[in-house]
Amino acid sequence: MKFALIILAYNESRSIKEVVLSHYDMFEKVIVVNDKSKDDTQEVLQELEHLENLIILNNKKNVGAGKSFEVGIKEFLKTECDYVIKVDGDNQFDPKDTFKILNIVKEQKFDYVKCDRFWSGGINGKIPFIRYLGNAFASFLIKFATGNWKINDALNGLFVISKDVVKDYKIPRIFNRYGYPFFLNSYVSNYAINNDILIAQYRNIISYRDEKSNLNPVTMFFKLIYYVIKNYFTKIKLKVRVSDLQISAIFDIFSIIMLVNTFYSVYKFISIRYFDMRGPQGTWFVVCLIFLILFVSILTLSQIQESKINKRKFTNLK
Repeated sequence: MKFALIILAYNESRSIKEVVLSHYDMFEKVIVVNDKSKDDTQEVLQELEHLENLIILNNKKNVGAGKSFEVGIKEFLKTECDYVIKVDGDNQFDPKDTFKILNIVKEQKFDYVKCDRFWSGGINGKIPFIRYLGNAFASFLIKFATGNWKINDALNGLFVISKDVVKDYKIPRIFNRYGYPFFLNSYVSNYAINNDILIAQYRNIISYRDEKSNLNPVTMFFKLIYYVIKNYFTKIKLKVRVSDLQISAIFDIFSIIMLVNTFYSVYKFISIRYFDMRGPQGTWFVVCLIFLILFVSILTLSQIQESKINKRKFTNLK
């Protein structure tokens, strides 16, 4: 079982050398993707070119962390390695966690291990408030998107994944810069619908320094909402093909019908109340509430059904 490491770097001249050297001996291949850094990152990496198993990829233009990860994956697929672990070049991840999830995969043969920083000892320093808020929202959405209500920290950038799972990985354009771990979690969950794989979640530690986030919360909010809605329809197509999830798919279809009827009832109520359309205003209000309750109830049944299946493939590691 061979492991590769992907390190994403953007303006990491102060830390990239330490990150490479602290991980190098544990991996058959180390792939650094330098995303057109504006500082001396490229020059620092040139000092390490003598390392035999180090591959340095310099993007011709800045494409974002998500796209850079895809660049690293394409290079990983050319190697003879079976798994790849991804870390960042800012040295926020503890190398002990990297080695720990590597050994976990060796011993327990998981196909994908994601990490969770939101536990009592998971954060060193002060996490920027906007990141905390964004991660909380993303964690709720990933639970809904995957039907797995034990999954947390959808934007954690430390994970290990097998070559079989990631061989067809291609990131949507909306996640080129931010949010790609969210997409990866969703991608693996969808892959697991039709493939017998094992997924785990490991509690890791992330160290924060005095830094500001460049994340635009409004933009990310709409990106995640758009993707979750789109993925909802994609999953219905996948679940219909699997006997254990066909009931969940049927519930999803009925929930969509109830949601459409809810919107129509709201339209009728507003038209009667505010635009002088004739009709029983009170009746349409009650109908709207009934369809809304049915929508939430049926959607919940779908999530419960899907969650039962996820329990067979998902392990929470302590």
